[in-house]
Amino acid sequence: VGLLLELMEEIICMHIGRMMKNLGSVRNFLNFLDLPERKGREMVVDAGKGIVLENVSFRYPGAETDCLSDISLEVRPGETIAIVGENGAGKTTLVRLMIGLYLPATGSVRIGGVDTRDVSAASVYRGISAVFQRYQKYQMTLGENIQISDLQAPAGLETTFTEICAERRESAAAKAGLDMDEKCFPRGYETMLSREFDGVELSGGQWQRVAIARGFYRAHGLIVLDEPTAAIDPLEETKIYRQFMEMARNKTAVIVTHRLGSARIADRIVVLDKGKITGIGTHDELIRAGGKYAQMFSAQAKWYDLL
Repeated sequence: VGLLLELMEEIICMHIGRMMKNLGSVRNFLNFLDLPERKGREMVVDAGKGIVLENVSFRYPGAETDCLSDISLEVRPGETIAIVGENGAGKTTLVRLMIGLYLPATGSVRIGGVDTRDVSAASVYRGISAVFQRYQKYQMTLGENIQISDLQAPAGLETTFTEICAERRESAAAKAGLDMDEKCFPRGYETMLSREFDGVELSGGQWQRVAIARGFYRAHGLIVLDEPTAAIDPLEETKIYRQFMEMARNKTAVIVTHRLGSARIADRIVVLDKGKITGIGTHDELIRAGGKYAQMFSAQAKWYDLL
C-alpha cells in the first residue's frame, strides 16, 4: 500500500508540474491576444536602414505600470549594438518593439524610416533575421529546421535554388558550431529531429545551435540575437559571436546578452535598468562613466576573467 501511495503521489506531482507549465503557455497566449491588432498596409521595409525609437513606453496587458518608459534610441545603418541589463530590465521587450513584434503604447518606432503602426507585420518581418532565447523546435529534418524560413524555390529555378540552399545551410551550421558527427546526425541534414519517425533527440545546447544556424541562414538586412547562447559555455559563445560579427558586416545588428564580455564586440552598448536606458556608449566609455554597466562588468569579471 505504501508503494502504491508513493507511486500515486509521484504521478500526481508530475501531472501538476505539466499543468503549471501549460498554464504559463496559455497565459502567454492570452497576453498575445490582448496586444493591439496590426492593421498596417503591405509595403517594402528596408530594415537594414536603421531603427529609431522616440519617447517609447510599453505596458503589458493587465499590468499596472509600464515595463519600458520614455525610451529614445537610434540604431544607425550598418551598426551593431548590444543591449545589456539585469533580469527583468526589459531587454527582450525592447527588442520586440524594435523589430515590430510589439507596438508601443506611446511614442513611435520607425524601421527603415517606416512607422511600425503604419505597416503590416509581414512587411516588417521579411527583412529581419531574429534568433530568440525561446526558439521553436520543429519535428522536421535538421535541414528543414535550418531552412524553415526559406523553403520554397522560385518557379523554374528549383535545381539551382537547391544547390545554393545546401551551401548556405552548411555554412550556417558551421558558423553556429553544429557538430555534424554521424553519431549526432546519422542521416546528415536528413536526420529527423524527433524521437518519432526513427529520429534523434537533441540536447538544449544542440537545439540552440540549430536555432542560431537558422538565423545565420536567413541573414537579412537587420539581424537580431536575443540571448540565444544561454545554454552554451562562454568560450563557445565567443566563437559564435565572432562568426556573427563576420556575417553582420555591412548589416544592422542587435545583440541582447547577459554576458558583458560578449557585448564588447558591439559598436555601442545600451544599458537598461528597470525599464529605462541608463547608459549608451562603447565599452571603454561606459567603464569610465562608472555607472551600472561598470558595476555589472566588475562583478562578471570575477567569473570569466574579463579584465
